Amino acid sequence: MVNPIVQDQDHEVIPVSTRPVEDFVDSGVQNDVTVRFDRELTPDEITFYEKNGINFGDSPQNVGSIYIAKVSDAALQHLKNDPFFKCAEPLKTPMYQIPRDVSITETYTNLAWQMQDLEGYDLTGKGILIADLDTGINWRHPDFFFADGPTTKYLEIGITPADMWSFTNGSDGIDVNGNYSIEANETLYAIDQDMNGALTVDVDWLFLDNGTILGKPDKDDAFFVIDDVNSDSTLTGADNLIRLLTPKTKYIVHKPFGNLQVWDRDINITTCNSVDTDGHGTSVAGILNGGQKGYRKYVGIAPDAELMAINVFGSDGLTVEEGLIWARDHGADVILIELGSWTYEFLDGSSNVERMIDTLTAMGIPVIVPAGNLQGGFRHATSAITANVTLPTQFSVPAISATELYITVLSDTPVDNALVNITEPTSTGTIVHPITLGQGYWNFYTTYTTNVTFDAFIANSTKAGNYMIAIDISGWIKDTSLWSISIKTPQSGTLQFYISDDASAWSGGAKWNIPSDTYLITWPSTADTAISVASYMSRNLWMPGYGLIAPYSSIGPRIDGNPKMSVAAPGGWDVISAWSMDAPYPTWYAQGYSGYPLYSLYGGYQLFGGTSAAGPHVAAAAALMLQLNDNCGSIAKDIIEASAYKDTYTGALPSYPAIGSPMWGYGKLNVCAAIEKTSYIPYVHEVSLDPESPEYSDIVSVTLNITNANTVTFDWSYNNWTTGHYSTLTMSGGLYNTTIPAHQYSQQIWYRIDPVNSSAISNPTIFGTYVVGDTVAPTISSFVHNATSAATDSTSVEVIIQATEATNASGIFAVVIEFTVNNWVIVNYIPMTSNGTHYIGYIFPHPVPLQVQFRVVVYDNAGNAATTSQYTYAVVSTTTTATTSTTT
Repeated sequence: MVNPIVQDQDHEVIPVSTRPVEDFVDSGVQNDVTVRFDRELTPDEITFYEKNGINFGDSPQNVGSIYIAKVSDAALQHLKNDPFFKCAEPLKTPMYQIPRDVSITETYTNLAWQMQDLEGYDLTGKGILIADLDTGINWRHPDFFFADGPTTKYLEIGITPADMWSFTNGSDGIDVNGNYSIEANETLYAIDQDMNGALTVDVDWLFLDNGTILGKPDKDDAFFVIDDVNSDSTLTGADNLIRLLTPKTKYIVHKPFGNLQVWDRDINITTCNSVDTDGHGTSVAGILNGGQKGYRKYVGIAPDAELMAINVFGSDGLTVEEGLIWARDHGADVILIELGSWTYEFLDGSSNVERMIDTLTAMGIPVIVPAGNLQGGFRHATSAITANVTLPTQFSVPAISATELYITVLSDTPVDNALVNITEPTSTGTIVHPITLGQGYWNFYTTYTTNVTFDAFIANSTKAGNYMIAIDISGWIKDTSLWSISIKTPQSGTLQFYISDDASAWSGGAKWNIPSDTYLITWPSTADTAISVASYMSRNLWMPGYGLIAPYSSIGPRIDGNPKMSVAAPGGWDVISAWSMDAPYPTWYAQGYSGYPLYSLYGGYQLFGGTSAAGPHVAAAAALMLQLNDNCGSIAKDIIEASAYKDTYTGALPSYPAIGSPMWGYGKLNVCAAIEKTSYIPYVHEVSLDPESPEYSDIVSVTLNITNANTVTFDWSYNNWTTGHYSTLTMSGGLYNTTIPAHQYSQQIWYRIDPVNSSAISNPTIFGTYVVGDTVAPTISSFVHNATSAATDSTSVEVIIQATEATNASGIFAVVIEFTVNNWVIVNYIPMTSNGTHYIGYIFPHPVPLQVQFRVVVYDNAGNAATTSQYTYAVVSTTTTATTSTTT
């Protein structure tokens, strides 16, 4: 098979159309997959692979070299020896699990808020868009609105005595029309969030009852925050009420019945019918950007950031791959992936989703993923295996009505010839089942037995040295008894066992008899460049107590020994965050627990935790960093790790860039220190190309506006960095200048800028690319034909044209005679052929008394066209006239 890779011989690009393409008839059922190639495809290469069985859809969706596509098993077999095609993975829904007032000071965010960006705005996430791949959001919660509406003075009907202010629910209000009285549409109602019988200015909500139910909030009501001007914690006539007006949620994205549905703040969000019945996404959003800084007690780390809520759970969720592409395509500055899986994943950074995360990070979009909540869950075991000696490993299932078990065994030795048995307990004894293993990822082989069905496969990771045995057990699962999996391999090595089921989440379900609390970081936090986040206790509400790592927080290393953990953040089921009114209120603690405002009220709050709560602390910290310097995205991981702090609870930890701790990473999140370290990195204000869209004849002038850098280098490549070319930079007027030589049409040029500040922890690399264009039509140097005003009905008219394209232009694609006999109502086309110097064509004879109009159009490969003037002749009888040569 011929592979359409662009060749690098003397800068020449071989068009795909000149290469042979094997005839391929796709006879199989096409499945949804992600396909990874050696690099990102050109349009011609996409066409090539379309002809060879890969269906990219109407508009290709990809992150870097990984594409969402439909492809059959037959097509994959056809492409298996293509060196440019790397792998395909099923676009599946894995076994996902969904992983503040105190948080602000714990993470030193209060100090970061006192710093400002280059435009003088406080660092609160202003102008930054965070994508949360999660369960959605209850976007009408008052925490998720900006306090950007009108400001109005508070008014009470009567004050007794005169210097005592006391809000009366349903009587006092705002004087909008200035008549010193309160009309029905000016009356305020309060939601007593802490249930103390009084108005708490930074906890309770005030609203104008414009809705349908008097005295109760609904979607049409206007909410306010209290600007406590004199800081006396009391609502008085000195205070202002500021209306909550603009939603912080910019997009809500889900996929009901397989059809993408987008609710856009600027278009249709007020008609949104998407609900967060789980509540997870709403509480995560509360930590990201909830509340109104300066007015409310419970405020997220980046309260002025905007949110993109992408649902990746349930029947109406996108896949993670789809969510990542949508987030990238719609301007996400930071991506938070709020899920984890350990089922049928290699956990080594090799999957297409993990590689997509790496590509997004390199593009400057940091991706934060909680490490998972597997510690203490009995979901993992590890054991050495000796060559040709059977290793039995026991597991059990509690009485939770599980009907399906998922076992993943990862090995550092090949399992192609492994022998696997499952021992099933029954009421009368045990049954040993030999397991037949399908060959290849997700290629299950089914074995039926009396009580249960086994589906199993083996597969090799695309990273060397990692192999998988995957087994699904479904049917009547006998609980509270010991099962066993026995494995024998031809070589010695180490096995990592993982288990899950269809009736539990992180814990409380199927478990190994002798578990291990290492190698617990879940996919896709296992991506090389994902910022992996652990959780710790930020209050003394639960054991083991304040400051310590949460007892469920996943511990590394990754399966290949990489410690992987970046940092820990608050998440000990002690973070107070927004509650989704679409979800049931938690019952695992009493409402009002420990004196906190934890009640099932409109606009209410709940206790939230797990690494799911830790992740948004870090994602929001990245938002503040990007507000200060939008070039820091690709190195946000380095900065966050280098700025983490240690205390008596973490104990001694390695300092960045040494290898971090598999439990704590480099310590606890320190937002203020991360901002300070961000301030050292170079700031790339602008990169400009002149012309902006280069053509084949253009030498491209590059101007760089960069500050805070000791040195700057610039290089470019025409073959995606197989080779590179450094350009000398000159300084003029505080700007760096250089040039890129002219290149031929359709050549893609990659360039990168490396500004260095020697005091920075790390320095960003700024990448750019462009494709050389051609908007110039071909040149017609001569146009000759042998028609006069009349041509005989027996004579063909010969047309000769000379046309050229400039050096490096796209080249002549086709030369066509266009003619008509009915004044262009119907146009006829005659291709012309080249004799090496000219293009020649013939208009066939026409009958008397038609009138023929014709012209020649010259097309180039870029779609430009040059057209000759029109010529007209009448068809006459052969005895009437003769033709002569004419030039126009």
